[in-house]
Amino acid sequence: MIVAAHKNEEQRPALHFTPKRGFMNDPNGLVYSKGVWHLYYQLDDRSLVAGRPEWGHATSTDLLNWKRHEKAIKAPSDSESIYSGCCVVDYNNTSGQFDEESTDPDDRIVAIYTLHHNLQGGEHHQMQNVAFSYDGGCTFTQYKHNPVLDLGWSDFRDPKVLWHAPSNQWVMVVAKCHQFRLGFYGSPDLVRWHHLSDFEGSGVRGYQYEMPDLVQVPFDDDRTRKKWVLFLSIGPGGAPLGGGSFTQYFLGDFDGTTFVSDDNYLRTADWGKDWYAAQTWFVHDSPHDGGEGEDEDEDEVCGIGWASNWQYCNRVPAQRHRSAMSLPRKFTVREVPLNPTTKSLSLISRPVDLDGVRLPRISSHSDNNTNTNGMVDYTNGSANTNPKVNHISMKEEEEEVIIYKRHMNAQSGSFEFKLKINLRTRPPARVSVDISNPSGHSVRLHFVFENQEGMFISMDRGRIRTGSSWDHPLFDDKVSMWVPNTQGSDYDVHVVIDAYVCELFALDGAYAFTNTFFLEDGVASTLTVSRDKTSADVTAEVLDVYELCPLKASTAE
Repeated sequence: MIVAAHKNEEQRPALHFTPKRGFMNDPNGLVYSKGVWHLYYQLDDRSLVAGRPEWGHATSTDLLNWKRHEKAIKAPSDSESIYSGCCVVDYNNTSGQFDEESTDPDDRIVAIYTLHHNLQGGEHHQMQNVAFSYDGGCTFTQYKHNPVLDLGWSDFRDPKVLWHAPSNQWVMVVAKCHQFRLGFYGSPDLVRWHHLSDFEGSGVRGYQYEMPDLVQVPFDDDRTRKKWVLFLSIGPGGAPLGGGSFTQYFLGDFDGTTFVSDDNYLRTADWGKDWYAAQTWFVHDSPHDGGEGEDEDEDEVCGIGWASNWQYCNRVPAQRHRSAMSLPRKFTVREVPLNPTTKSLSLISRPVDLDGVRLPRISSHSDNNTNTNGMVDYTNGSANTNPKVNHISMKEEEEEVIIYKRHMNAQSGSFEFKLKINLRTRPPARVSVDISNPSGHSVRLHFVFENQEGMFISMDRGRIRTGSSWDHPLFDDKVSMWVPNTQGSDYDVHVVIDAYVCELFALDGAYAFTNTFFLEDGVASTLTVSRDKTSADVTAEVLDVYELCPLKASTAE
């Protein structure tokens, strides 16, 4: 069941997870066990701005339909907060904290998190704590000898732990935020930790390091080959994206002690303004001790990000909740051409399979489906597979030619579409996509060719300012990314719209672009694709338009 919107609250995503109430930020404690995906998250349900977080909790069997639960870890006092961290399954009871007979090995979930303690005079202290769950992750009991790792620092947080089988130990990567270092620590039992190494001197620094993650990711064309990926979030001060918060990543090797990056190049995990604090799910190998799991999900690396930005997250329009998670993504790596002579191993991001939440397919359409009068030719059946849709047309309007127009039936503002754009001869050329609501408020995606080397993708969020009561100087009107020409003259794009979140994936996941937008007077319900009159040398084929499952009643609280 999709998490339900509250009555009279239109702008709540149907598929992107949101809290019932309050302010949500970083994803925490991602763990998969017994066919269930656990999502813990930073939550202050007393306020709509960032404050004193604790751990919220939700579960899913498909990464799209989420059930909310009671808070999993609460702050022990008013002067303390439960900051970000992770969860693992201590299947072999390395910690010695589980009764061998009373607790199913798959239920031995352990949380490793940062306890934030406010001190007098405005100072604070951060340390790493451990808590044990004896019921499969619903409730946690604090380790009586906490903290397990304490340097006495004010900004030392966000531990991520994995099991490193070759060295037979647990490995933690944790942010030494203001030193611009990531600390690696080892442990045999999750409670006794020793320093292994530090990673520093690569990528963007910004103001501070946050939310590291280390994971082996399979190659796109050969799942038996894997590459170590180190995620690192920067906030604020992410120079590539207008100074806001963003997530970068490094590719390299990890030997159980030291992570060595292949190079010092900056790699951006998502080029939009609203994808931060990326984390991946910990998947253990039950029921085999140290072997390969039988569940096919265990062969995949899935992750998620927070769909907001510290530049404006406290100020965006909100009623009962503020912020959403991104769609969960499946990660692989593959060689991606950067230009005609150079390729680079890159992270590939694709949304999880949406088949289970798609309504019947609506249509596909391209310029080639039109007749001499500019109207869609339905005789071949390819322009529209839904007989109820009979208003798709192509007409000239001012400086643009409308290629495709579709009014959605669902009220959730949730739909997806794919585009295939082809530059037949030479630029300049432009294709535009308007995403609008019944009141006429809209955002626009531009696909712009200024040369033959590639395509610029831009999201114009400034269009929603007209008549809007909300404004913020750091909520950029226009956000853009560059996609090089790597597939001849064809460019494929996959876009998911869900209330106020837009996620775009180009070139089969080689480029991701996540941005939020906030329309007044209702969510988006109309999709319009057009091209400039002067852009006759570009074609745009609209493929696989689906409305996504509308909100359903949910018992999850």
